[in-house]
Amino acid sequence: MTADIDKAALYAEFGFGGDPATYHDALAAAGLSSRSKNRISLEKRQRVGELLASLFLPVCHRGDCRGKAPEVAGDLQVVEASSPEHCAICGGSASAAAVEEMVQACARAGVRRLCIVGGSPEYRRQLTALVAGRLELRLIDGTVSRTQKQASAGVQWAAIVVLWGGTQLDHKVSNLYTSPGMIAVQRRSIQEVARAVRGAARKIA
Repeated sequence: MTADIDKAALYAEFGFGGDPATYHDALAAAGLSSRSKNRISLEKRQRVGELLASLFLPVCHRGDCRGKAPEVAGDLQVVEASSPEHCAICGGSASAAAVEEMVQACARAGVRRLCIVGGSPEYRRQLTALVAGRLELRLIDGTVSRTQKQASAGVQWAAIVVLWGGTQLDHKVSNLYTSPGMIAVQRRSIQEVARAVRGAARKIA
């Protein structure tokens, strides 16, 4: 029997709050689920995350974040973030602390290079700013087609490879990045990426 999950809980896990009906409509239009169903198969989890990331930008209630949202959103619809840490503008105050712990763990393990596949342009900008040059980052746009040669070069270059699920990440891109040390992060927050890298670095150390 296939496991399933409440749709609203899944939306919140990916960082999308507010009225679930907005996301129900998006899933129905994409043929992933009927509007009338409140639960969805876990087998569709990744596709749901990719779809939502391609359509919506979650933003917290802070005035400066709301003010900046229109210039960041582009073609994305601005929606309420399920929690401050999922805000695409500020990422919540916890992001800086999580990245700091990640950088320290990497330093102890001798890890200098990270290849991260996926994430919105704003998330990639935030992560770059928080790392502040203390690690070498190769941040791959998950919506742009790449060759196997390019992907293999990234895998060989990096000490740790992260597939940032629940963000703007197409299967045709993510399927190219495979390595024994590859980490799959299913939530879109910067904190989750930082925690996953920190855990991987500790294992290396």
